[in-house]
Amino acid sequence: MTQWPADATARLLVVTDLDRLGPIVRSCFAPNPIEGVRTCLAGIAEVGQKPTRAVLVGREPGCHNHEAAVAAIKAVAGDTPVIFCCDPAYEDLAKDVVRHGADDYLIFPPEPAELEQALGIPSKVTRQRWIETPVVAPAPSAEELAHLADALPRLVAGDAGTLDALAALICAALNAESASVVIQGTAGHAGPPGPLALDAVLIEPITDNEQRIGQIRVGRRNAGAFAHEDSVKLRHYGVLFGRMLAGARRAHEWQRLALTDDLTGLANRRNLVEFLEDKLALAAKARSTVTVLYFDIDDFKRYNDAYGHDAGDEILCDIGILFAQCSRDTDLVARYGGDEFVVVFWDPEGPRTLGSRHPQGVIDIVHRFRAALKKHTFTRLGPEASGHLTISGGLAHYPWDAHTGIELIEAADRALLQAKDAGKNRFWIIGGGDVGA
Repeated sequence: MTQWPADATARLLVVTDLDRLGPIVRSCFAPNPIEGVRTCLAGIAEVGQKPTRAVLVGREPGCHNHEAAVAAIKAVAGDTPVIFCCDPAYEDLAKDVVRHGADDYLIFPPEPAELEQALGIPSKVTRQRWIETPVVAPAPSAEELAHLADALPRLVAGDAGTLDALAALICAALNAESASVVIQGTAGHAGPPGPLALDAVLIEPITDNEQRIGQIRVGRRNAGAFAHEDSVKLRHYGVLFGRMLAGARRAHEWQRLALTDDLTGLANRRNLVEFLEDKLALAAKARSTVTVLYFDIDDFKRYNDAYGHDAGDEILCDIGILFAQCSRDTDLVARYGGDEFVVVFWDPEGPRTLGSRHPQGVIDIVHRFRAALKKHTFTRLGPEASGHLTISGGLAHYPWDAHTGIELIEAADRALLQAKDAGKNRFWIIGGGDVGA
């Protein structure tokens, strides 16, 4: 690692991209002398004017030959480290610049440790500065808190506009013209539309458990240049957003576990009841239909006793997956308990007509499932692996058989008992008998 000269008055020179690199360099190396120029041409002229510890060169949009420009800076700088820094999109350019004379390159935004190593700054200088002169980000304004209050419930609910709300929060916090928040390929934006990808003034990574999952990109300030305190505040928001996203992900996972059957991965009873009550409310307004199927496995205890509980678990999982595959996207298949399953057929076919009953689509699904079950192989059942296992079920219909979710499930359960009494291996409709043994 190249060491700085002993002369404490020697400066760190930043060439071009001052609006973005300047705050980062100040946050890492102040109170060491730091100066900057806005063009590579000015950098060539400036390097030899006074003692310089290191040169950090950014990409200059108007420069058509960075390789030659940086090579000229390096020729004047001599043994002084010259480091090129650019956005990820220009990494190939950075490699060319190094081949033409630069000592190294960094990807924007550079981490403090990367800057220390590349520029040859002893790390104790930076550590001591943070101990002696800690920088505290300004307290959030009322506008920031209002944006945060808007973003939090959206984040927990999985709202598609969450990232837009977070970008708006950054604009309010930094008085920026525009901002983008990018998380694992999905982006949210606030401010006037326009390309911010290559023109961001400030960029801050968003991390989750030390893994980079996204970044915040900030456009120009509405008035004046960004201060060091703005960089510190943006860094705090990068950490905050990472923690918020991690918390929302955990909340979504807890919610999923709370609504999912552990064995089969299907909806559990709580999920079923909530879904059914919601669809009944919609059906009441739209005068549409809801059908509930309650079914179980004929003689399930015998399979458990003969082949063991692992075989019984396989049967339950396979039955649930098989029925879900035969159903439609609008239906819900749930494990009710033991070997009992409940299916809610949400069938927005249009207004009910007097005397109508179960939509034909539901009957078709039942027949499709029974045909698939007959062909399915349960690998743990030995000689009974295929074609032996049967199902019995009962169908109840809203609004004719019941008016609430619990009543509809109970009505379907009574129809199931009728199917059992009729000889099993059949599906029974209240008031309509067997749909086909």
